[in-house]
Amino acid sequence: MLRKDPARPAQGQSCSASTKRLVLMAAVLAIAQIARAQQSQPSDDRAPITRQEYERLLQDQRDMRNELNQLKRERSAPTTQGTSGSAPASQEDLDEVQKQVKAVQDDVNRYRPGTSGLLITGDAAVGFVSQRKNNSSFNAGVAPLFLWQPQPKLLFEAAFDIGLNTNPDASSETSFDLEIANASYLVNDWLAVGGGLFVTPFGVYHNHFDPPWINKFPDDPLAFDDGGIAPGSSLGIFAKGAVPIGQTKLTYDAYVSNGPNLIVSDPDAAGSLEFDNFSDLNNNKAVGGRIGFLPTGNIEMGYSIMAADSAPSHFTPVHVLLQAVDLNVRQEVRAIAGTLDFRTEWVWSSVQHATYDPNGSQGFGPLNFSNWRHGGYVQLCYRPTLFHNAIVRNLELVSRWDYLRIPVSAPGGDTEQRFTAGIDYWVSPQAVLKLAYQWDWKKVGPEENALMIQFGIGL
Repeated sequence: MLRKDPARPAQGQSCSASTKRLVLMAAVLAIAQIARAQQSQPSDDRAPITRQEYERLLQDQRDMRNELNQLKRERSAPTTQGTSGSAPASQEDLDEVQKQVKAVQDDVNRYRPGTSGLLITGDAAVGFVSQRKNNSSFNAGVAPLFLWQPQPKLLFEAAFDIGLNTNPDASSETSFDLEIANASYLVNDWLAVGGGLFVTPFGVYHNHFDPPWINKFPDDPLAFDDGGIAPGSSLGIFAKGAVPIGQTKLTYDAYVSNGPNLIVSDPDAAGSLEFDNFSDLNNNKAVGGRIGFLPTGNIEMGYSIMAADSAPSHFTPVHVLLQAVDLNVRQEVRAIAGTLDFRTEWVWSSVQHATYDPNGSQGFGPLNFSNWRHGGYVQLCYRPTLFHNAIVRNLELVSRWDYLRIPVSAPGGDTEQRFTAGIDYWVSPQAVLKLAYQWDWKKVGPEENALMIQFGIGL
């Protein structure tokens, strides 16, 4: 029970507005002290609030709101000293009460049941492909992303790819792949460290541009596609950050992970690298990173590298060196009433010379070849962002040339290049409808021109 002010009338006499204000202030301060005591405890040691305590906080908040409204009414009503012997509450009193009410309200909101520290986002896509010498088909997929921040500097993230696949025997199945699962800690404004399964900071495509609501094309460039020469994800530890240098900025990524696995026993893929490195085949680890430089806010250039020993323990040691360069420019040009988006990346993969199936016991050797692979893409897009018509502003003309060279003497070797042109319609900043046609040229295999339609959305 709240105490009475000893300077005021005894029981049976009415309380003045000032008494109510003082009593309310005492209650508020008491509740605020409790809230601050809870906040002062380390978040790791703080016991979870019970439902009963939460309901009590809500009731306290409602009571304080009622008292505050009463004080406001008393202050606005014309009163004179004499009848009650007190003056109306001052604006300073009301401001102080309002401040304390907000503190308790914030405390209530922090303990509100639910998942306020959990964000569920991601992307999804549906599409249609009609490809030369293949049956036309619809496709669909969804990739949920879970972000959980239990503390201001601690972040957990996990992402899944859920899609529909057709097997070589024409049977279909639903795939469920874990793509990201890591924890990171923000050391300061320039450094974050973490570990787990993370998107490999090699180039920028997988890190920034491959979600279907960001990628301006219905498919991936050859070098970054499944079976390409650029890693998508890695399992290990990492450090990353950004450092301002005057008006420019330097970004950096560094990591140590399970190395890519060299395929040595598959006659159709010997000499290729498997980047899903959930279990390393030897005791050597991959070391890599990327340095990016932003001379202005709309230009970024970067260099990436990865080095590893990738052969299985029973095989001859094989050293792998991957390198990549990237350049991204986005510029509004008034002369053409729109925005140009230019992007290019190039990847070099050098795998040390080795002899596969040296004694012929696996039925396809001995096989040796120069295992130097490279590929990349050049992309130029135009969006009329300065046009007055909204429909025209939401259109974007897109074009991309991509290339991949695998030694012809290697299993699956070929030199392939494609040119893709199309038009996108941006329904919203997170939803895009794409229509594109792709011309394909190969040195060895059949050419596979394709018509592609896709609707991508960010969740």
